[in-house]
Amino acid sequence: MSDWGRRTYGEPCRECGYTWSISAANAETLVASVPARLSNLLDGARGNERHPALTWSVTSYVAHIGDNLRIWAERLAGIALGGPRTIASYDDNKLAVARNYEALGLPGALWILERSTRDWREAVSMAALDLEMIHLERGPIRRDDIIRTNAHDAVRHVWDIERSLVSARRA
Repeated sequence: MSDWGRRTYGEPCRECGYTWSISAANAETLVASVPARLSNLLDGARGNERHPALTWSVTSYVAHIGDNLRIWAERLAGIALGGPRTIASYDDNKLAVARNYEALGLPGALWILERSTRDWREAVSMAALDLEMIHLERGPIRRDDIIRTNAHDAVRHVWDIERSLVSARRA
């Protein structure tokens, strides 16, 4: 198991409390639950809610979770289908600008998330248990490390969304 997440965010994560010792199966289940969890959490939300310490709106975080899962699904599926194992990082802030997250409506972002999560789960199921990628910045990462890292990203941003909603209610 990679220690990148622990080294980068702490064990448990200093911000959201995610624990890296979660099993890959439980992390996968956690990711699978995110669209329904956010759909319920965001019932009645406008999507423009924003915590003062955060750059992105609620809608932007939902879109980012979906885009992150889509990118990792493409990577997993690509390798499972015989593509190259070496992958590069992407800049999530540049992607947010390119995709104009702030102009997306919350229903559209939730739609993106639901479909990306479904595709991510399919790609995870396609990937061999011993699948290993070479990340240009993080080095070798295995399938289960990817699942745990993707789960952390989702949990952390659900936490950001929750904080944004609380902040908006107080304002």
